[in-house]
Amino acid sequence: MKRRLTATVLSAAAALGLAAPAHAADFSDVAPGAWYAQAVDYCQTQGLMSGTGEGRFSPGAAMDRAMLAAVLHRVAGSPQASGEAGFTDVNPGSWYEQAVNWAAEAGITSGYGGGTVAGPYGQPVGGYNDAGLAQSYFKYPWAVAPFLDGYAVSDAENNAVRLIRTESIQTVNGSTTERLATTQLGVAFAYPTGLAADEEGNLYVSDTHNNTVRKISPKGVVSTVAEGLSEPMGLCWHDGALYVAESGADRVVRIVKGRVELVAGSGQPGLADGPAAQAAFSIPQGITVGGDGTVYVSDTGNSAVRRVRGGVVDTLAARDMASMDICPVSPVGLLLRQGRLYVCDTFSHRVFVLDPEKPE
Repeated sequence: MKRRLTATVLSAAAALGLAAPAHAADFSDVAPGAWYAQAVDYCQTQGLMSGTGEGRFSPGAAMDRAMLAAVLHRVAGSPQASGEAGFTDVNPGSWYEQAVNWAAEAGITSGYGGGTVAGPYGQPVGGYNDAGLAQSYFKYPWAVAPFLDGYAVSDAENNAVRLIRTESIQTVNGSTTERLATTQLGVAFAYPTGLAADEEGNLYVSDTHNNTVRKISPKGVVSTVAEGLSEPMGLCWHDGALYVAESGADRVVRIVKGRVELVAGSGQPGLADGPAAQAAFSIPQGITVGGDGTVYVSDTGNSAVRRVRGGVVDTLAARDMASMDICPVSPVGLLLRQGRLYVCDTFSHRVFVLDPEKPE
């Protein structure tokens, strides 16, 4: 199981005022000066979190119940539980077994429904089942876009794209003429996230852990639009171009007729406005484009919402740890309607509304 971490526990550490050592955590995706940087330092040096591998911390990724139990167990000093909690989906010998047993014994958790606290699905009612609307399950739905006679949903942790129709949900069983990995369900994705649709009914998919963007035609044929990217996530189709929040490269690009063009971002993590090629982002995950070509970006790692206009990047909203002002902490989804920018914040469970043209 890939251990993905979230900003939730980092914010809790910061809120408790935990003092961090003077040196910085050596993670390529933790920008110096980011609001959570000191919390990352603390979690690393105290042995609470060690990152997700390859020098990355993945501060914008999700945390499931097993991960939370593991962190709390480490905070408590990793005490030994006296027995087993009896949850049917806690595998013996798993990395989270002792933490879950301790959490149950300490009264921190009592499981969820029929003995479920953690395991293959990582979420209380997550799963993978194509059926009627009320009987179907998703594991980690990430984005939605119109496709065929319904709506496509990227089911990231099931590595699939699902189609919601009037009365049922089914997996998009794509075929391909390329040498792509396939299963009995068709072309296999690796953590699909962002989705976008063009005027011809094609669906674009960020195949994030394959570092590619795919296209699914209305006939279900899957092809590669761009490869060699670094963890592409949010997508937006605008005026013949596909805009991509390239999360792993801390930049924004657009794909035009198979050619990848830089929109903004130096490729170095940070928070810096200015000329688009020199500006700095940190794990951008969401993107949308206005009718005039202005690009709006959820700069998730910086807890900021950024704008690219006229070749210049500026910041519309950013979290200030010294201020009590309410601001998006983990912005992801964006929607621009009638001059207002709607921002989905996965951390605070809120939707913020910004007026991009209103002076600060």
